[in-house]
Amino acid sequence: MRAVLSWQTDGQTVTLTRCLRLSLLRDRYQPFAELRAEFAAEADCPLPLDVSLTVGGVLLHRGLVREASRRQENGQCILSVHSQSYSAALVQNQLVPGVHSDVTLISLMTTYQLPNMTYEQVPDPISYIYVRENTAMWDAVIAYSYKRSGSFPYLRTPDLLCVSPQTGTDAVVLPEHRILRISDQTETGGIISRIEMAEIDGTPGRFVMDNPEAARRNIVRVRQIQFDKQYADRPMGALAFRIAMGNRRLYSKTVVYDGCCGEDIGDLIRCGSLTARADRIRLTADEKGFRTELRFYYDDFCNAPSSLPQQ
Repeated sequence: MRAVLSWQTDGQTVTLTRCLRLSLLRDRYQPFAELRAEFAAEADCPLPLDVSLTVGGVLLHRGLVREASRRQENGQCILSVHSQSYSAALVQNQLVPGVHSDVTLISLMTTYQLPNMTYEQVPDPISYIYVRENTAMWDAVIAYSYKRSGSFPYLRTPDLLCVSPQTGTDAVVLPEHRILRISDQTETGGIISRIEMAEIDGTPGRFVMDNPEAARRNIVRVRQIQFDKQYADRPMGALAFRIAMGNRRLYSKTVVYDGCCGEDIGDLIRCGSLTARADRIRLTADEKGFRTELRFYYDDFCNAPSSLPQQ
């Protein structure tokens, strides 16, 4: 198994196969993959504008280059790249503010022709989304996804935007003899204990919702907000959405193993007694080989907290 970095320049394909180091990160809550890599190259190697990364013949990344450099070090030429997948355009483009009616994922996302992006086929429209000033396309997709089914959008390789949970896929079984570490985490930095939202006429505290997860931890973080036009048809949805957002990554489990199985966000992973869908994948490599870190979130959007393995 080897990593291959490639790109097109002047109609020719440039291919590098000697990986010195790389880090590829994909996260359920981040709308783009991020690659940082260094490969041995020829002294006249052209600087890329975009790159693809394959490992063992499987495409794991494709995107624009944010930074690239070429240097001579200890008698060899080294090409360094920092690339983000094409889906980074979702946070770099803004939609026209106002009410967008009869919205589907395709109608929302084809407002602009984003190169190399594909979208899940979800034909049924929702009644509307409300786009505030300076709203990125990604935030509009989040609003659409939550209003449609209470879900959170995510990206699969290469640049496939999804709003429905992955279901029915065969499990990727991790080689237990190569497992290096299994750990548990909790994250409460964004958790909100109580939301109070004003009525549309400005009357404060008209709609209220408490978060039992914050109460369990004796966390007091109260938020006061104005009436949210995104949920004019069901105001309590505005509160539930904010509490769910604050609860992201509330629990998680991490598995680190030697090697690479080519996992993707949403893939079903089995490791011993643990079976869950991958929410964060970090692949690292150097001249000694590959190492994969998988994280499984247990919150309102990912693996249900009730399915968290017993400790």
